[in-house]
Amino acid sequence: MTTVTISLPDAVARQLDQETSQKGFATRSEFIRSLIRRYFLGEELTLEPFESRPLKEIEKGLRSAGKYNEKFIQSLIKGLKDSSFYEGKTS
Repeated sequence: MTTVTISLPDAVARQLDQETSQKGFATRSEFIRSLIRRYFLGEELTLEPFESRPLKEIEKGLRSAGKYNEKFIQSLIKGLKDSSFYEGKTS
């Protein structure tokens, strides 16, 4: 993976951080990569609000996909539990 560095005015960086958090992205990089992917796919760049789902539902979906091992699934669920969107929620 190649690293690309950009400079942004402080006000834009604050907006970027706010949107990153509101849309459920873990990092600025994830948010920007998502925008770039959509651009190259010719998709309209509309942002959708993050909607949390029960962690049990997410866990069940990951298992049913058959692509992920148990260690990965448990790590992901633990990370979600620790995130600001799921903090303090156990289901």
